[in-house]
Amino acid sequence: MDALFARITPGHIVRSARIGALLIAFVLTAGYVTDRLSIELAGVGSFSLAVLTLLALPNQRSSELLGALAIWLTYAEFMAAIQSGHFNLWRWAIVLATLSLVIVPIKVQHLRQLARGNPYRPLGELDRRVWYAATPATTPAPYAPATFAAISFDPNADLAFEGA
Repeated sequence: MDALFARITPGHIVRSARIGALLIAFVLTAGYVTDRLSIELAGVGSFSLAVLTLLALPNQRSSELLGALAIWLTYAEFMAAIQSGHFNLWRWAIVLATLSLVIVPIKVQHLRQLARGNPYRPLGELDRRVWYAATPATTPAPYAPATFAAISFDPNADLAFEGA
């Protein structure tokens, strides 16, 4: 196995994707600033930027990354509109549609993985942002704050500290 592809590691891909994402972001920014970015180039650029950003940041959630890209590209479109005097609605719609086309296979793959693991578990129990300590029965709801050791709502708690 002396082929070049046999020696490439995921770390090499991540580093290359980071450089590529920065380059594409720079080119898209230059296109928006000069108002020379066509609809086709905006779609191809946003697709490439989305894929390279997902590869460049493997530990970040894909929906958060693509949401940040959608906000950034919307901001760039508004800044181009301020400079040129008109808002290019079609370019903005193509960019957002392209980002949504990137997220759909990711979400489908996640649902497939969930179906392989436990196909009858309700989706409401699968919130990945909540870390369960032991069991769901002993874990408070996600919106309830955790109790602090120094704060007690017991009126007799002051008596326990005075006696110590």
